[in-house]
Amino acid sequence: MTPASALAQLQHEFQDFMLGQNPPASVLPYIGNQSGLAADARLAIYFDGYRLRLCEALSSAFEQTHAYLGDELFDSVCRTYIQEQPSRSRNLRWYGAHFPVFCQTFFPDYPLVAELAQFEWCLGLAFDAEDQPVLGAGSLAAIAPHQWANLGFTCQASQHFLSSQWNCVATWLALSEQQTPPAPEHTEAPVIWLIWRKDLQAHFRSISTAEHQALLALQAGQSFAEVCAAAAEQNPDSTAQIAGWLHTWLNEGLLSTVTQTS
Repeated sequence: MTPASALAQLQHEFQDFMLGQNPPASVLPYIGNQSGLAADARLAIYFDGYRLRLCEALSSAFEQTHAYLGDELFDSVCRTYIQEQPSRSRNLRWYGAHFPVFCQTFFPDYPLVAELAQFEWCLGLAFDAEDQPVLGAGSLAAIAPHQWANLGFTCQASQHFLSSQWNCVATWLALSEQQTPPAPEHTEAPVIWLIWRKDLQAHFRSISTAEHQALLALQAGQSFAEVCAAAAEQNPDSTAQIAGWLHTWLNEGLLSTVTQTS
């Protein structure tokens, strides 16, 4: 065996040990004897330290979910998640991507937990989204009336949506203010939350189904005229409403650039 292949084998076996796929005995022969802690105790430090670091990353990404569950229960779900979802990214920031869905199966009788985690993840995604230009109302003044037929808008990369049937946002707000969270409340009709970043801070508000569909259409590359036509088809009296949406989107920094669609 060449030195390179021997090193690769050692790295592979140590990784399997760290992930809990092999017992400590599989790598003990590689550990040199020295005074102080025994080899198995030193391995245990690495084994536990890896999991503690991942738990810290999850706690950072899901701070209020941690507060809602408490230390013991949050640690339990984190360690189960770590066992079933090994880290596959060099950046710990993305380790929690599957955590909200995992919470659905870990807490099948408490769906609020998964929604709360998903809301926190969306806040993080909005905050970390790439910087883009912010379109102001003044940028539309120079657009000639005939140009609006094929005019579109690009939405901010920070824009995300969450469909919620539990009071996860009210729970998050209470926890973030270190107050007692409200009792779980279920709504038959989902509440759609718009989440985005403005002025280096994540923002959110509930939106109607019609506004949600309009933003999704813009995001998909449809022209503003097409968005208006679709909204009018659903509600013939929506002209003022659509104008109000555009004004709000501009004020909230939700739009990035003007485009010309084909």
